[in-house]
Amino acid sequence: MTASTPPASLAHNGRIVQLDGLRAIAVLAVFAQHALKAPLWMGVDLFFVLSGFLITGILLERKTRKQSYFGYFYARRARRILPPWLLLMAVSSLLFGFGWAQHWEWYAFFATNIGDALGQSGHDSLNVLWSLAVEEQFYIFWPFVILLVPERALGYVALALIVLVPALRAVATPWFDSFWPIYYLTPFRMDLLAAGALLAVAVRRDADALQPWKPFAVLGVCASLAVLAWLHLHFPRFRAANSPLSNAGLYSVSLVLCTSIVVIALQSKGIVKRVLCNPLLVYIGTISYTIYLIHLSVLHALWPLHDNRYVTAALALAITLVYASITWFAFERRLIHGNASRSRRREDALHAAREASRTSA
Repeated sequence: MTASTPPASLAHNGRIVQLDGLRAIAVLAVFAQHALKAPLWMGVDLFFVLSGFLITGILLERKTRKQSYFGYFYARRARRILPPWLLLMAVSSLLFGFGWAQHWEWYAFFATNIGDALGQSGHDSLNVLWSLAVEEQFYIFWPFVILLVPERALGYVALALIVLVPALRAVATPWFDSFWPIYYLTPFRMDLLAAGALLAVAVRRDADALQPWKPFAVLGVCASLAVLAWLHLHFPRFRAANSPLSNAGLYSVSLVLCTSIVVIALQSKGIVKRVLCNPLLVYIGTISYTIYLIHLSVLHALWPLHDNRYVTAALALAITLVYASITWFAFERRLIHGNASRSRRREDALHAAREASRTSA
């Protein structure tokens, strides 16, 4: 199989359908954590692994085909990220005021994770933007790494990050009074994004490269869930301990869990694939970005009503889904798929023409 051959699991529009289902699970885990205080903070980590996988695959494909690289990538990211983000800032300002404007620079330059680490942020409902800042900072330098590093060596770069970042977390622990900077700041979360990148490199080389690893992935899920459950039951303050062991080890356990889940999803068959490709899950995964952005604002708007926690969670989920659906059909879908489809058709035609000219020569 050549590097330019897409995996068999790609849908007709280029999406890997089961990863949309996985996005749905990730965003619902984050919602449950905030709405019901469920210990599911790993949902954000799953998003990071997925981002590393998908972004690396896109960039490698552009590099291989010698198509527009930086312009295409950043224009596509801007169309996807900015409109819902700007709308969130407007909604938050209407609901909770302009407190965020005191630290406007963190929001303007997608650095809210730094602001949160320093205790300089706006309303608590905007706390979700820390993970978006991590990804944006990843988008700044990772395209240069992929462009400059030969593909055969890129896997080693990703593997080095996976090994070195936990050590960095341990070494940096004494610098901070709490675990939050370790949790928020990009250098300490790069192992998750690098794990996704490593999977992308492996799949590009051989679509079946992950198949032998599926049993280990199942074992990884079971073992990491057992460790996380044991820690939650016996050492519930372990994450807040801010020790080298907790900061280096806990997020590495989450990395094993989330990376293993992505491997299983990519290799899924039978009932697992049917579940992940369920139309409802796929739809929720498709609109998961806006669900993630707005859900905490909805919860903060409803919590002062002092209703039953479960009633509030159900109402918040319904409002969140309606909001995300409206924005999806109103402008997001057109911005993403309309422009992207025209651009893809044009570039595919140019690529085919170049290939034909080479063949005839």
